[in-house]
Amino acid sequence: MLKRHRLIGFFVLAYLLTWWIYPLLKFSPLLGFFGLFGPALAAIIMAAVTEGKSGVKALLSRIVLWRVGLLWCVIALGLPTVLSLATAGLAYLLGGSEFTVGALAPIELVLFVLVVGEELGWRGYALPLLLEKRSALTASVILGIVWGLWHLPTFVVPGTPQYGLPIVAFVLLTVEYSILMTWVFLHTRGSVLIATLFHGAINLSQGLFLGDVVGATRYWLLCIAYGVAALIVALALGLQALRKPGTVQTTS
Repeated sequence: MLKRHRLIGFFVLAYLLTWWIYPLLKFSPLLGFFGLFGPALAAIIMAAVTEGKSGVKALLSRIVLWRVGLLWCVIALGLPTVLSLATAGLAYLLGGSEFTVGALAPIELVLFVLVVGEELGWRGYALPLLLEKRSALTASVILGIVWGLWHLPTFVVPGTPQYGLPIVAFVLLTVEYSILMTWVFLHTRGSVLIATLFHGAINLSQGLFLGDVVGATRYWLLCIAYGVAALIVALALGLQALRKPGTVQTTS
């Protein structure tokens, strides 16, 4: 059954292996770090059950896939930085905040590395499966929605960083993230390492440049900046290729 429904099995496991931790956050927010590895653990379990040792080895090999071309490393680190600066510029033009450059907290640097626990699952395991029968755009939207809703408890559990903020804006944003990350994924032979750099750069750049842009305003302005970039990428990939599965090659 799991072999026939690998995606469903992965998504259910990823949620279960993460959401169990949220009731414990009242004791210490640091326990949330364990939740970051829910998708990775789910991916490893599914790969082991459905493909055995070879499947796990192939999955983990994506983490050390680094020979993808310098350009894509620059894009993975630079594009989120540019889009965070653009969002800060929008906030300034709208009179919502002054433009400032903040200092990175140690926890943000730790998160830069630990997001590999997410990316091994989302981009390392789920995205290749989605791309087997779906276009790049469809796969990106599905994964973006699932990825966004995976964060749902942080919007409803008091004391968590996103408590009370608009989940709709956040899910829209993760869909936009997902489109851009799929584009990078397809040109880096499915490198989880590069996906981790991209994800980490999103978090770090927003911490640096958007410290004064808070609440729902931050999410909606990010949606504008990332939405423009995601639209450009969708057009660059080609509308026909996006509609048809298997027409976009996973090579640079």
